[in-house]
Amino acid sequence: MVSLKTELRKEIPDYERYDYSSVWKGRGLEDYVEKEIVSRWAVGETGIELGGGFGRITQVLEKRIGQMFMLDYSLRNLRRASARLQKTTLIRGTLDKLPFEDNVFDFVALIRVIHHVPNPDPLLAEVVRVSRNGATFVLGVAHEFGKANSRESALKRVTPEGHKIYSTPLGRYAHPGLERVEIRGVGDFDNRIGRSLSRLWPLATIDLKFSRLWPAKPMLFVKYRVVKEGGRNEPRVRCDCGGSILERRCDSCGRTYGQIIDLVEK
Repeated sequence: MVSLKTELRKEIPDYERYDYSSVWKGRGLEDYVEKEIVSRWAVGETGIELGGGFGRITQVLEKRIGQMFMLDYSLRNLRRASARLQKTTLIRGTLDKLPFEDNVFDFVALIRVIHHVPNPDPLLAEVVRVSRNGATFVLGVAHEFGKANSRESALKRVTPEGHKIYSTPLGRYAHPGLERVEIRGVGDFDNRIGRSLSRLWPLATIDLKFSRLWPAKPMLFVKYRVVKEGGRNEPRVRCDCGGSILERRCDSCGRTYGQIIDLVEK
């Protein structure tokens, strides 16, 4: 079982004192390009972004998907997201067992998250489980140059907040329920020079135009099609008791939830 907590619950990084939005200051070009790539692939009635942070990508997705959800572990992130999102249902939880029935989503996004997970296989299995047959899954990962077909994962570093960063070569994400459709690469200007030229928006257009040249790009976005058996279920958030949360109240145990459906705090 794995989640945003990496291996063990006691090893959860200190998310509440970590301002993830600060990572994107001065990176307007990269932010724009990543949103463009993901939004072009976003289709369907139901969607979810896993590890959505402060809603950076979800803000674009909710304009393209009929019913949108976002899950993150950090309350700080979720509170920031609630201020910028219009219709997305926000959930606080982990990725080890997603709080949904099988076959509920037409679109799933996992951007800049899976490199925190030492073994991505259970997480990918969860993505396939909650996705409908034919759904689109978009994975955003750093490019591990020269390791495209590797199945090995290695710890690279640990941040001061306790975030573990693993080497995540593209071959590590093979799963029998996922059919790879397309790869795009971006990030030509996500560097010191690019940040100093962040007001030159035509540079973002150049990065997008040559995104098919992904083998030379530092950041990869991979589009998968989910291939599986199964019908279609409604995307109702499940309470810890197993009931469904309808209008912020569990239809089984009666527990009520706030604007953020917190499945971590009891």
